[in-house]
Amino acid sequence: MRDSVKRLLAHSSVAAFAAVLCAGVQPVHAQAQESATDGPAESGTSNEAIIVTGSRIVSGFDRPTPVSVMDGARLEQRGAANIGDALAEMPAFRATNTPASTGLSAAAGYVGGRILDLRGLGAVRTLTLVDGKRFVPSTTQATVDTNMIPSILLQRAEVVTGGASAVYGSDAVSGVVNLLIDKNLTGYKLAGQIGFSEYGDNYTRQFGGAAGWALGDRLHLVIGGEYERSSGVEACPEREWCANGFINVGRNPLRPGQTATIPANNMRRAATPWSASYNGVTTPPSSAYVGNFVPSLRPIDGITFGADGTPRRFQFGTHVNSLYQFGGESDGPGENIYFDFPIVSPTERWAAMGYLTFEATPALTLELGVNYGHGEGDHRAPAYRNTAITIRDDNAFLPRSSDPTLDIPTILAQSGLTSFTLGKGFKDIGSSPIHVRNNVLRIVGSAAYEIDSNWRADLYYQFGRNDFRSDLTNGVVTSRMLNALDSVRNSSGQAVCRINADGITTNDDPSCVALNPFGFANQPNFEDAKAYVTANAFQTNITTEHVVAANLTGSLIDLPAGKLGIAIGGEYRSDNVEGDTDALSQAGRFFTGGGSTISGKIDVAEVYAEAEVPLLADMTAFQELGISGAIRRTHYNRSSATAESSSVNATTWKVGGTWAPIDAIRFRVTRSRDIRAPNVAELFGPLTNTQGIVTDVGRGGIQAVVPITLGSNPDLRPEKADTFTVGVVLAPRGGFLGRFRLSVDYYDIQIDDAISTLGQQNIVARCADGDAQSCGLVTRDADDVITNIRDTFQNVNELIARGYDIELAYRQPLGGNMLNLRVLASHVKDLITVDAVGPTERAGQTGLRGGTPPGIPDWTIDGTATLDIGERFSMTANARWINDGFYNAAFVGPEQPGFAIGSANSSNTNAMPGRIYLNLLGTVKVPISQDNRMDVYFGVDNVFDKDPPNYPGANGSGNNVLFNPVGRMFKAGVRAAF
Repeated sequence: MRDSVKRLLAHSSVAAFAAVLCAGVQPVHAQAQESATDGPAESGTSNEAIIVTGSRIVSGFDRPTPVSVMDGARLEQRGAANIGDALAEMPAFRATNTPASTGLSAAAGYVGGRILDLRGLGAVRTLTLVDGKRFVPSTTQATVDTNMIPSILLQRAEVVTGGASAVYGSDAVSGVVNLLIDKNLTGYKLAGQIGFSEYGDNYTRQFGGAAGWALGDRLHLVIGGEYERSSGVEACPEREWCANGFINVGRNPLRPGQTATIPANNMRRAATPWSASYNGVTTPPSSAYVGNFVPSLRPIDGITFGADGTPRRFQFGTHVNSLYQFGGESDGPGENIYFDFPIVSPTERWAAMGYLTFEATPALTLELGVNYGHGEGDHRAPAYRNTAITIRDDNAFLPRSSDPTLDIPTILAQSGLTSFTLGKGFKDIGSSPIHVRNNVLRIVGSAAYEIDSNWRADLYYQFGRNDFRSDLTNGVVTSRMLNALDSVRNSSGQAVCRINADGITTNDDPSCVALNPFGFANQPNFEDAKAYVTANAFQTNITTEHVVAANLTGSLIDLPAGKLGIAIGGEYRSDNVEGDTDALSQAGRFFTGGGSTISGKIDVAEVYAEAEVPLLADMTAFQELGISGAIRRTHYNRSSATAESSSVNATTWKVGGTWAPIDAIRFRVTRSRDIRAPNVAELFGPLTNTQGIVTDVGRGGIQAVVPITLGSNPDLRPEKADTFTVGVVLAPRGGFLGRFRLSVDYYDIQIDDAISTLGQQNIVARCADGDAQSCGLVTRDADDVITNIRDTFQNVNELIARGYDIELAYRQPLGGNMLNLRVLASHVKDLITVDAVGPTERAGQTGLRGGTPPGIPDWTIDGTATLDIGERFSMTANARWINDGFYNAAFVGPEQPGFAIGSANSSNTNAMPGRIYLNLLGTVKVPISQDNRMDVYFGVDNVFDKDPPNYPGANGSGNNVLFNPVGRMFKAGVRAAF
């Protein structure tokens, strides 16, 4: 019955979404609708200061740079608890850094942040500003967590979807997001919301308040703050799509001359890990898999154990490689899948902001702003796993059996072996919880002076400080674990560590307690052994930022078509990061997680000039014609206590033009050179160790867990990006068509010397393709087994992004009601990484495999329809569509051209289904008095409870960046203004 209802609802959702697509999105305020589709977000007066429209010049000129606007109404229509979630739904963004994607980053990294990523080019290439000013970085990657900015004070967010480095500085390669604060608020605002999923988790509560007062004729004070807490969603066993999700099981290596009967990659439902069983299992050598579906076992191989250590034969499936199998026994649904992360990390945050504005004279305005934000999040590093622990024949805990085929000492003696290998996932030791805290303080003092009717000067100073701390508990220290597992019996029959009984005093460790790996927590002094092999770790990072900037804008002369506007200015910025950690982390002793030291400072000095030239106006075929340009010169000084200092210079520029043959049609075009300088973490961060899974195509496609070295590179160069945009805006005037707006913009971004890590799987695959540079990053032992992959930051060859942004809006009166429609669409034509081997296209890659660069859907559409029924009720339907795609750019499935079952890139499927998500929200408007109002709203997100496509994922299963991992979510809230 439930499945029938779901099918009916799914068909209904398609019809509803199709209806939404017939029109578009509408911001509540008419002013915002105009700016969203017609370029600059202006208020209708030509002398009003524009903070971000792709220009710093104050004028009524229509700028060539595409600008999209999200006002506070979008948050209300979606019942969004914060700015970051609302912006991440816009098709131009990718939700790369959210509580649902924490598992994709380093285990000890930033947890629960909402960091903006335009075009999927990386959050480090999106510049986030507040009121046109820099905001103190929340991370060592110099990115801004929007959690630290109270959404209740947001007036609107303006998104410049094109290169803007010449106007706003480094990091604006993919665009600029400017969060504008409502500093003119007078009165009081209150808001509160709760939400929970259909499955009884992800319980969310959020409340906030804001107030503004006119203190006499010259002073105005605005303050606001909010609190939000979410319980998150636990790991894979909590969701069927993840617990019984797909795993990519690689084909075993072929014998010479053997013909493949299955592809090299096999994505199958209910495949399970086996070689690191929670109770332990004896594992065969890599040669046992060659040419076989099931490994050729020696008598010692394939023995597993009960919880009490009793030996028995492991039940293998129908296809078994060194990590996974089809069928056979397992530790349970969603267990032991090498990812033990929360699906959505639990988070808590609060943020407060205040502005005091003083009109010292009619021409001089002074302002002081203070912002404080606090965030906490919980994550965990997975439990220790090892598929090849060496166990010697005199190990203190060797289990015995009356069955000679299961009695390990007997088998070893008969086979002439002195050791064997054991695989075990140490769930009895447990995972390593990580708790992260982050505090941000920002103080901004600014002054604006109206020199005369044409000229305006402004300057500001900002101090910012971000304090970050991460605490890891129960982290496994690898060397201690290996010491504890290598045990013997002393003369008294006690189990002791071999290092303390081998007669060599230089390797003794009096704290070592022998650990029994057979079974589950199977020894009386297990807690003592656990205490020995684990330790706690911490990471602290303190980021301080100083910014001084000044701008002068005005018009030099009057031209026949308007004023020749210019802006000149300069900025000095200093970013310093100092991070510390514990001694074990500094020595790289933890299995995974742990902290790292970091020390670095970047000083930036830059000057810029900008001009806009109206050429023609109010003429036949030239209602408006104008050009604009900007140039910026930047000097970077980079220093660290751990690396040699260096300096680089960069010049960025931008030219553009607009042409409106009539009022209703406007064409715009820009060309720019943009840069992104490497941040402190990329330049001066440490080298850290972690683990990852790779398919070693150099050894016949065998899968293995390998050590990986991540970290910085002090020799990095700034990225250089050439950006081209061209677009058209249709904005008819008057009548039926006057309620219609449409903009279509094409972008082409080509980044040279792009700074990135390549991903361990990509490095191994590229080496197999003959790339000598990639082979230099892979270390192998005498048996050709990978012992390390060095995946540090590099200036990779090129990154290319091309596509279209589309916005459509329409308003339709319906008697005494009003229907507001809006569509935002993104078509990504290309997302290409170019390296020494050649280009790799990732536009349309909607799967997410660990160790490979992520892709982006080729089509994403977000449609919103709001029906205002009288003055008391409104209903909003929001639909989001992600197109069908492919799982991995490195795979070829039978549904794709070039598929060959015997090739190393073959896969049983590479097709990813799309998704439509429907969200509904109803609002009842309760009038309290003429000037006071209260809104009560109820909503459902993911109405039809759509799961992510059931495919392997870097976070266990699925793609939490693109698809909703929570399921159906209910919410209710209240807003009041008085």
